[in-house]
Amino acid sequence: MGILDSPSTWLIAALVLPLSIVVYNLYFHPLSRVPGPIYAAISPLWLYLESYLGTEASSIDALHARYGPVVRVAPDEVDISDGAALAPIYTDKGGFFKAQCYKNFDIDGHPTIFSELNPAERIQRAKAVVNMFSTSSIRAGNDIIKECVDRMVDRMESEARGGKVVNLLNLTRSLALDAVSAYLFGKGYNGIQEEKLSAGEFVDTFVAVGRFFYLPNWVFTLVEEASARMDRNKAHVEKSMQTVDEFVGALVDEASEEDPTYQGRMLKAGISNHETKAQCKDLMFAGTDSTGMNLATICWYLAKWPDV
Repeated sequence: MGILDSPSTWLIAALVLPLSIVVYNLYFHPLSRVPGPIYAAISPLWLYLESYLGTEASSIDALHARYGPVVRVAPDEVDISDGAALAPIYTDKGGFFKAQCYKNFDIDGHPTIFSELNPAERIQRAKAVVNMFSTSSIRAGNDIIKECVDRMVDRMESEARGGKVVNLLNLTRSLALDAVSAYLFGKGYNGIQEEKLSAGEFVDTFVAVGRFFYLPNWVFTLVEEASARMDRNKAHVEKSMQTVDEFVGALVDEASEEDPTYQGRMLKAGISNHETKAQCKDLMFAGTDSTGMNLATICWYLAKWPDV
């Protein structure tokens, strides 16, 4: 029996290899001098768990309170809580390269402006539409946005007068999606007119897989596929995604490079028809969930404390 065939050799290797990784991460890794808890330097598993539980932000905030503005949160990751870091990380010279886990939010096989890792690739797409997000452009489109707000308020008042339970999140999500689509795409989704926002399950699906954001891409893909198969709401999710696909498909197929819309600008920049659809879908998700959630929370507090 050769030395490599010996069970004791494999046992020793099984013990020495993990121990070597731990020692390297703690004492010889380039980030070993960055303050942070030992468990974070050893493995990213704790961060995966916090992300799944939805407590990542508060847990990392607690680490900053203990260790300062720069904290090591995983063997290869540092979290910075300092406003001075925003420009060099996100905007100066296109910003930093993004971590591999951002690939988990690619859509239909395409990196989006959010998920693209390479700043050179990202800036090509961002430049095509960045003017639409300037303060002056948004002010110029104020009437479009106000019309959407008025429709939502009318429906909210109508439901409240009728003694109906008002689903604030459904209404504010509908408003967010209608405003984003009407202003940026030149065609409103008209979610406020729907009893229940048809894009809701589409948005929920993206929000849900955010629990697995930090996982390596190959693990994320397996988990996402397994979650989709086990989803009891699968039929509704597929119908919602089909509705969004049809809306986006019509937007892009009918657009031309001369259109001043989001999709028109993308096409003019040389972005393919298929990728432009993916970029529009990413915008619909991003523009619906965060805005809708914040508006619903504001309305809830206003209703709870009307004197304030």
